[in-house]
Amino acid sequence: MIRLLKSPALIIVAIMGLSACAAPHDVSRNAPLDTMRPVVDLPSQDWSIQEVAINVPRSLKVSEANSIKPFSDIVWRAEPLGDRHAQVQALMERALSPVMRPRDGAATPVTVSIDVTRFHALTERARYTIGGEHEIEFILTVTHAQTGEILSGPRPVDLTFMALGGQQAIAAEARGISQQVRITQRLQQWALDEFAMARPDVLVAARVTN
Repeated sequence: MIRLLKSPALIIVAIMGLSACAAPHDVSRNAPLDTMRPVVDLPSQDWSIQEVAINVPRSLKVSEANSIKPFSDIVWRAEPLGDRHAQVQALMERALSPVMRPRDGAATPVTVSIDVTRFHALTERARYTIGGEHEIEFILTVTHAQTGEILSGPRPVDLTFMALGGQQAIAAEARGISQQVRITQRLQQWALDEFAMARPDVLVAARVTN
């Protein structure tokens, strides 16, 4: 039987509950690093990350075209021509491994799986003219490291942020702030926020600014 809410106080509580359920949890594409928050409010304080499994599927299309925005899933030019899938995976592993480590005192061992769906940095033409966006998108799944139980996800994460272009890009490179540095710090800051870890000592030295 459905019970009607007659008390004004109960009605207010019910409305607040519905509002909370409807609140969006998407990551802001261009949010400054110091304002980013976890995608959802998870009990991650009790998680101890045992493994980070990063997968860059071979089905993702790579483009080496020097156009403003190639129609592809992977665009990466900050390393010599080679296996772009492997380069993207290695970059993400280098960025996240210092941050996503076992935590003292946490009771739940977890495995974090990241399945890349898009990694779109800038071509040479875009970087030295109009700039654009660094598009970093993946599916995040957290499982219990021993039982395999899914604790969170799978859910999409979008860390897209503005890339430097033209004279800004040239000036940044002169200070040692490359595309790789900016993307690395974006990934690290997301991990610190997402998993509620206060480890600013492991971040790359260069500050990322939009």
